Amino acid sequence: MKASFVSSSAMQNVLKLTISQSQSKLQSASTEATTGTYSDIGTALGAGAAKSLNLTSAINQAASFQTSNSVVALRMDASQTALSNLKDAGDSLVSNLTALQASQDTTSIAVALQTASSTVSQLISTANTAVNGEFLFGGTNLDSQPLTDQTSTVSDTIVTALSDYATGLGKDVNELTGEEIGTFITDTVEPMFSESAWTDSADGWSTASSTDMTSRISGSETITSSTNANSEGMRYLALASVVVSSLFGQDLASDAQSTVASQAIAYAAQATAGIVTQQSELGLSQERVEKANDALDAQSTLLQGKLVDLQGVDVYEASTLVNQLQTQLETAYTLVSKLQGLSLVNYL
Repeated sequence: MKASFVSSSAMQNVLKLTISQSQSKLQSASTEATTGTYSDIGTALGAGAAKSLNLTSAINQAASFQTSNSVVALRMDASQTALSNLKDAGDSLVSNLTALQASQDTTSIAVALQTASSTVSQLISTANTAVNGEFLFGGTNLDSQPLTDQTSTVSDTIVTALSDYATGLGKDVNELTGEEIGTFITDTVEPMFSESAWTDSADGWSTASSTDMTSRISGSETITSSTNANSEGMRYLALASVVVSSLFGQDLASDAQSTVASQAIAYAAQATAGIVTQQSELGLSQERVEKANDALDAQSTLLQGKLVDLQGVDVYEASTLVNQLQTQLETAYTLVSKLQGLSLVNYL
């Protein structure tokens, strides 16, 4: 019988290999115990890795839509607040003009003029509201301030036109009847606030686009996500205000002043109706965003469940393996240490 010998060096090499393999397994098991998923999806799933990638991509896409939807929702919320403020301004103008119809004393006229001026100022500031660096009422023209106050220029034009109109009738301005001033407002002033005049590049009020923003809120749904400063509501609010500010200082007869107030009230009422329409249209889009987010939540939950089923590991089993590997490593380290301490000198 022949005796065989195993050197301590060979034993150390075997143990070092064991340590290296155990460390690799320990790292993998620790990752799986912590994340609850395979540390190497490709190796663990093989052909199923493609399905895992598809599920992950779909989950990320849903999350991306939800993130962009939050920005869209913020923009529409801010637009709704701004439109509510404009509606209140229009209602206030109507209230003051209604009071003016009952009493045309200098105080009532001064209040009406002040209200008209405040309404235009609020219209301009509100229409130029920006959120995250984008103008809410610019339509697709997000980078340019939508409105410029042209009250002074337009009022001067109206006053000149009124004088010419009265001269054409062989009258002074203070001799115009209510019917005549009504015709002047309808035929001369109102066209100054048509959409084409409002957006005229030379002397118009607006640089906004009449085309509203659209946003994709899910894989299959797109909504109109903004409104713009060229809407009838905003144009007619400016018209109502300018009719008051330009004509109530022209020494009109009582009958003509009543007609100016009536026309301005009608325009202001038309403006608030238009603003309410804008709010309603945005409200429908807001509702669709909420429903889309609910659907995306449900979709994400379903996909997450499928992904966990595909990638998931038994966390308890992984944790047990971590403990076993740690024990195995500690034992191997101890053996290596003892082998390194062996020396023939100790036995001589």
